[in-house]
Amino acid sequence: MPARTPLPLAFALLLACPAEPITTPPEPAKPVAEQPPAAPAAPALTVEFLREHTRLLSTDEFGGRLPGSEGARKTVEHIVATMQAIGLEPAGSAGGWTQTVRMRGVTLDQSATVMELGSGQGQAMAMPFGKTWVGSSFAAGTEQIIDAELVFLGYGVTAPEQQWDDYAKLGKLDLKDKIAVVFVGDPPVTDGRFGGPAMTYYGRWNYKYEAALAAGAAGCLVIHETAPASYDWNVPQTSFSSERFTVLGPDGQPAPALPLQGWITAETAEEIAKRGGKSLAKWHELALKPNFKPIRTKLRLQGKLVTSERRVDDVNVLGRLPGTGEPEQSVMLSAHWDHLGSDAKLIAEGKDGIHNGAIDNASGIASMLGIAAELAAGPALARSVVFLATTAEEQGLLGSRSWVADPTIPHANVVAVINLDSMNVYGQTTEVEVVGWGQTTLEDILIPLAQQQGRTVIGDSKPEAGSFYRSDHFPFALVGIPALYFHAGMNLLEGGREAGDAIKAGVKQRYHTPADQFDEAWSFAGALQDSQLVVAIVREVGKAGVVPTYKPGSEFAGLR
Repeated sequence: MPARTPLPLAFALLLACPAEPITTPPEPAKPVAEQPPAAPAAPALTVEFLREHTRLLSTDEFGGRLPGSEGARKTVEHIVATMQAIGLEPAGSAGGWTQTVRMRGVTLDQSATVMELGSGQGQAMAMPFGKTWVGSSFAAGTEQIIDAELVFLGYGVTAPEQQWDDYAKLGKLDLKDKIAVVFVGDPPVTDGRFGGPAMTYYGRWNYKYEAALAAGAAGCLVIHETAPASYDWNVPQTSFSSERFTVLGPDGQPAPALPLQGWITAETAEEIAKRGGKSLAKWHELALKPNFKPIRTKLRLQGKLVTSERRVDDVNVLGRLPGTGEPEQSVMLSAHWDHLGSDAKLIAEGKDGIHNGAIDNASGIASMLGIAAELAAGPALARSVVFLATTAEEQGLLGSRSWVADPTIPHANVVAVINLDSMNVYGQTTEVEVVGWGQTTLEDILIPLAQQQGRTVIGDSKPEAGSFYRSDHFPFALVGIPALYFHAGMNLLEGGREAGDAIKAGVKQRYHTPADQFDEAWSFAGALQDSQLVVAIVREVGKAGVVPTYKPGSEFAGLR
């Protein structure tokens, strides 16, 4: 049965007023003027609003909301139309609703890409894409010939303030024609360096590529292990199996990039280590020794990457609720509208290949729009509130990075940013979990407001996932703008932690897969609860004189 085509909630069908019942004999017939239709219901922060916008943005007709797609165009139109219905004013470039993000989209031709691992002595091992490795290239051109030695570089981290530099241990070894093989995550030292059990930015895969590029490597392969990565192999597998994007420079040209960047499975890394006379366990052991030196595996990765590319001008969407006292000062809310698009290979096989992204992050956009509606209803705030719906978050925070690099308002005028990503579409909870606990004084504002909801505030339950570095508030933090990112701690009012743990297991299983689909059974009571908390925070930070800051112990303190 074909899916019906819903309209944005702001443009719901007009309802005719019902006629009054007849209680007396009718008078002779005479022309009767038609009753005027009722005005459409104004957008408001309700579970119905959150449910409808989440459902709409995650329908198949939006195609998974890949940047540069027809689904992306529909998504942007819907967000703009809803912002207009709420009564926001445009806050994008040149007085419009949008800010252009110029990108290069690269798609790997998996059927034409060939890769194998060999030693030059007739011991080649085939490297099937998806099963042993995933990756792509942003280097110039649509065909990259790969023939480079693999060098194990531990964690691939250069962090002078942590007294750690894997690349400094190369000595005279030149990486120009070599591929760095590195562990995901931070070095798991127990002496107080890095974040202890919490992942820092040094542990993130995109940092590993940046460091390898800076060192002049021909490529970088990150070893996937579920615990330090905080997700299963299916996440890089799906993320790198579709089109990948990078932001173009101001001159419209691509930035320098690695000829090869990707992931290998732990099993593949084990094979590489064994062929070099070691083991993956031994690599772990050696990488933590003070005298560790990069290991030349004497194995070469050989083959070619065949890609196609396109230039995409996609957009961030920005709406503004002007303040009445200090309108030049703004509180910002961010949420990404994009997801992973569709997998043509799965669809050709007759399978569900649309990454609908209902929780990630149709739910976040729905909440941001609902919060905008609630704030627009009053009372007026001294400071303005700017709502930023970003593109290409799934590609490495490209939309938010672009805004920070080319802001529509000065950084100094942004009081704080609150990020909304993957909302609790289930029931109400007794806890609020702050991602990256201990960063800013926004937490001190959050705590009493959460208590008014009967909730306690707890720190990040999974700091090893490095979630503070994985969503759209992070580029703001890098320039010293106080950032807050929280979500519901999954101790449910109904069902407690047992119910919450079951929900988390299901969310993890569906994360970045076509199974992240809208479910009619979702109550959205939790999303409403968290959205109402954000409203309360914005109203507090929106007052004149409130100045959030980073706490002295934060790595972002003093950047402002």
